[in-house]
Amino acid sequence: MNVFISADMEGICGIFGLHQWESDGHGYKQACEWMLGEVNAAVEGAVQAGATQIVVKDAHCDGNNIDLEKLHPAAELISGWGPLNSMVEGIGPEFNALILIGYHARAATADATFAHTWSRNVLELKVNGTVIGEAEWAAAFAGHFGVPVAMITGDDKLARQVRATIPAGFEFVVTKTGWSFNAARMRPIATVRHEIRETARKVLLEPRRLPVYRPPLPATITVRYRHWEGLHACEAVPNVKRLNVDTFEYTAADFIEAHKYFSTLNRLAKP
Repeated sequence: MNVFISADMEGICGIFGLHQWESDGHGYKQACEWMLGEVNAAVEGAVQAGATQIVVKDAHCDGNNIDLEKLHPAAELISGWGPLNSMVEGIGPEFNALILIGYHARAATADATFAHTWSRNVLELKVNGTVIGEAEWAAAFAGHFGVPVAMITGDDKLARQVRATIPAGFEFVVTKTGWSFNAARMRPIATVRHEIRETARKVLLEPRRLPVYRPPLPATITVRYRHWEGLHACEAVPNVKRLNVDTFEYTAADFIEAHKYFSTLNRLAKP
């Protein structure tokens, strides 16, 4: 059994402020250790379930948050960002399950810790008219290869969202209760890591029963931005339609193509 783990930071237990989230913040080093602790717990659970190959994608900011020397020895690590700029880049049909660690609620979610979608500039991302966040976007990328979602971790607001969008069968570990963008009520770290380890082990015992997230194709993707002033470059992208001053739409044959468009538009839309 091959398991792919994508790790973000905002949904990790203990993390709530920019001083932890940004690499030059005084709490960043501690945040990386907490992130690593949850990743290693997931790896341990996967090993106990019989995983023979485990790959971890460091998917926060510059992709350089996980200390390779401290990562569980059973796991390989993808650091940095590849040409597709995806949080699950490196996943393929050889994997049997996807685990998302430390993810967060989508942009404009009330009371959710660090709620955003990809960047602070994206206010809304829709797939076929349904609003989604980074977790669903990663799951759809994995779904292109037929890889199912096994487990997601993050705050209670993310739990509510993904349970409404991703087909039932995956497990969710709540790491904290979101209070606001920069506040949360934390669960005991040891308890969270224990639940991650045990949940990963249990859910991976029967990977064939896990849900694959596959929105209908061709997919219509709609992106709305916070900063509308500098979006003219996005209009130059072929097959992209500007719906109004802050919103663009395109149709993609699959979710690899969808992500290529999305990544390109976000690069051009930087304020």
